Amino acid sequence: MKIVIVSCKKVREQNICPGDAKCMVALMRREGEFERYKDKDAAIVGIVDCGDCPGTRVIPNLGVLKLQLASLNETVDVVHLGTCVVSVCPYKDDIVEALKKKAGVEVVEGTHKYLPEKIFP
Repeated sequence: MKIVIVSCKKVREQNICPGDAKCMVALMRREGEFERYKDKDAAIVGIVDCGDCPGTRVIPNLGVLKLQLASLNETVDVVHLGTCVVSVCPYKDDIVEALKKKAGVEVVEGTHKYLPEKIFP
């Protein structure tokens, strides 16, 4: 299973979750939404951010990643919307809707169950 994670640009820029560590560890431990891969071979092949509020760059960002992966003979099987987006983003529903319409693969809301940071007022 080849996984792409969509993260919150604000979280990444503010180093609230450096290196997307929580998502990486959750996959390694098969925790949170990654529990579904407990008995499967699964790897994160890329992480893109939403492009900043209101998330309208998520589809172009994903498209560029898919092109890069294609040049490496890799594909995407599933997109996970990061817990940072699911738990704190005021534009989450719009981002989910866009991904479901355009990603061409299954879209899963969430990655880990670790404590999310609040970055929006």
